[in-house]
Amino acid sequence: MKRLTFYLCCLFFGITLSFSVQAQETNLTKNFGIGLQGATPEFGGVSFRYTGFSPVYLQTVGRFILSDENSDHMLGAGISYAIFEHQSRWNLSRLYFTLEGAWRYERGLDYISPKPEITTQQEKTREYTTTTLGGGIAFGGELVFSLGGIPLGLNVEVGQGFGREKIDSESKGLAGVYVGMGIHAYF
Repeated sequence: MKRLTFYLCCLFFGITLSFSVQAQETNLTKNFGIGLQGATPEFGGVSFRYTGFSPVYLQTVGRFILSDENSDHMLGAGISYAIFEHQSRWNLSRLYFTLEGAWRYERGLDYISPKPEITTQQEKTREYTTTTLGGGIAFGGELVFSLGGIPLGLNVEVGQGFGREKIDSESKGLAGVYVGMGIHAYF
């Protein structure tokens, strides 16, 4: 079993290296990117990036989840300014500041724990709605490299966020540090 794992790791590493050799033939400065982007604690989804206005970059993120009992929708946007960019033969790296904002709407059922005299068959549920509106400023970095001739970008950002959350009729302010991560394929 250990040998099989070793051989599979070697095979994966070899394939990755052989695909990376094509990086010198790939243009790493593509204008459009599609991928996944998320930020703690509750924002994230499918992401679209446009890098044609370099050093200014635009990004949108969204998700729309519908099920029988629950729904969860999120839409966000951001604008970034690259303060440093460096392109080498193998990769493209950039450091940037970004202003981001997002809206989230969640509707679902909340299970209320029964009192000791109530049996579990009499468990009650209540419907709730949560609306969150947030924004923030972050500092991040992205590394774009070629994998199989496709420019692939990995990014990480850390920032300060603020917003307002409304649960049913109660409203409260939010503030805190958030961490975001993403992966994008550029074309």
